[in-house]
This record gives sequence, C-alpha cells and structure tokens, in this order.
Amino acid sequence: MCRFTAILLISLACGLIYGGMTPEQRTRFFNFQNECMQETGATDEMVLKAFAGELTDSPVFKDHLVCVGMKGGVIDEQGNFHKDVMKKGIMLFVDDEGKVDAMLDKCYTHYDTQQDTAFNMMKCMFKEHFGA
Repeated sequence: MCRFTAILLISLACGLIYGGMTPEQRTRFFNFQNECMQETGATDEMVLKAFAGELTDSPVFKDHLVCVGMKGGVIDEQGNFHKDVMKKGIMLFVDDEGKVDAMLDKCYTHYDTQQDTAFNMMKCMFKEHFGA
C-alpha cells in the first residue's frame, strides 16, 4: 500500500507542478484528496488510476469525486455544480481559456445523481484534454 501512496504522490506532484498551482493550492488539493479518501474509502489505486485516465465507475470513487468537488467549492450543499468555480480550477492545469471553455461546453452535463454527474464530467474532460 505504501508503494501505491508513493507513486500517487509522485504522479500528483508532477501534474500539479506543471499545472502552475501555488504552494497553498497544492497543499489544499492534497488535503482534499486525502480527506476525501478517508471519508469515502477510495483507495490509492483508484485515485492513481484516475490520474492516468482510468476512471473506475465504482460508487466509492464517484463519492470521492463528489467529496473533492464539495471541498473545492465546485459543488454546493444543495448539490449544484458551479461552472465558474470549475473553470477556475481547470485553468490551473490547462493554460488555454478557449480550450477550457470548449471542454466545459461539451462536458458540463447533469445526470440523475451528483455522483454520475461528477464522474461523467471528469471522464469527458479527461477525454477532451488528453484525447484518451
């Protein structure tokens, strides 16, 4: 398990360094991930695979996505997704506002549950950004 944690942290660190996040934003992001893993039971493997583009449709992982979204302000207490907050967050990783707008135009779609909405948005945005 420690090996997965180490790989996860290295992968996240590389992605975040290139994403142009401030040290405070990186710390906050890591804290959200860790807190949500503890709260939802998401595993290191699930999160690591997600960063590699392999999203599991496990209810536990979907709950993890909602948890991170709520802690980051993307999802409010009523379950509303805030596109403007989402855009600001994506802009930390993708330095092309036109591309981010196009991703959101295509991927910002609501489903029956918060979990399915978060999962499908993430899956779509990953595909749009990385082509995977």
